[in-house]
Amino acid sequence: MGPATNTRSSALVLTALFAVTLSIVASTSPLAAVDLDHVRGGVWKVWNSTPVKKPGEKKWKVGTAFAIGPRYMATALHVLASHRMRGTPIADLVLRYWHHGHVSPPLRIRRVAAMSAVHDLAIFEIGTDSAHLGLADEAVASGSRGLTAFGYPEAAGKGLRALKQIGNGISVDHQVASQIYMAVNMGDLGGASGGPILNSRGRVVGVLVQSNDNISIAVTVQRLRDLADGRLGVTCAVFASFDGCHAMAMEDLKERARKTDPAAALELWQHYFDGDLKGGYADKVHLLRQAARQGHVLAHTDLALHYAEGDVVEKDYRKADLWMERAAKQNYPPAVYQMGKWYQADGDSRADAFLRNAAAAGFRQKDQYE
Repeated sequence: MGPATNTRSSALVLTALFAVTLSIVASTSPLAAVDLDHVRGGVWKVWNSTPVKKPGEKKWKVGTAFAIGPRYMATALHVLASHRMRGTPIADLVLRYWHHGHVSPPLRIRRVAAMSAVHDLAIFEIGTDSAHLGLADEAVASGSRGLTAFGYPEAAGKGLRALKQIGNGISVDHQVASQIYMAVNMGDLGGASGGPILNSRGRVVGVLVQSNDNISIAVTVQRLRDLADGRLGVTCAVFASFDGCHAMAMEDLKERARKTDPAAALELWQHYFDGDLKGGYADKVHLLRQAARQGHVLAHTDLALHYAEGDVVEKDYRKADLWMERAAKQNYPPAVYQMGKWYQADGDSRADAFLRNAAAAGFRQKDQYE
């Protein structure tokens, strides 16, 4: 009874502390404009200080974090987990910001406070106060304009970058995946994971978690608020290790997938497919189908490509078209583009309209940058 009671008490204290933190964030006055100067000191680079150990191994692209209140920062969970898997203790990670040639003194992660393996989010505590960014109260809508993402997509020392929205708007899925899909002005977003997306008022509307060509994929700020308030994921006891809390987060992911949460099902499938979880993926494709049937646009696209290639499921071009078309109808630019290319290969007159719409949305494949 003793340890369990203590853990629960620390979780309640943590939730209350987050509530205070977010009330402070909400009171921050809006920024007049959104550029590098306005986020100075609020957006940080996560850097691995452990030397490369394997012969020939290169430094990997690292992530971004941003302050959401005094002493607390948010990032993508996979930024921390990938460093941990490569042998770097979380306490050895260094946080810095680069701005107009200025490099800040380093910060260290004091502890990880909460994480969600479903939505790839983590909140951690640092040992000092930092300038912080305000979180938007209103939900961002599909077709919104004037969004800017920030991150450190280059090697150490290259500085903070602004990733401007391009194209004719964004797609937002609040119901199924709680994600924002936005075309930005870069083909390679590696290292920007964990960075914020800000609206024209300078408020955070999303957290970058992955990229597909020049499409940035972000979790909406509402899920970050849910994590901070204890309504999502798991809270880590004050003295819990990262590995122990991460194991709890993975169990939470599996439980939510069993309860047919489409975001959890797709994330769990990806962990099996990437080899992060033991057991292989041959008998786990039901998770991908589950997420697709429930309307997850990334699952639609993924399943369509698997049907087209026949690498996980039996090759079936009719089903590939069916699932890719469903993704295109949700205005997911890569799916619109892929349908256009497939129609073009078939000599179908509909190809031009799809390709024009993908271009208008700002979508470009990586080979179009070269």
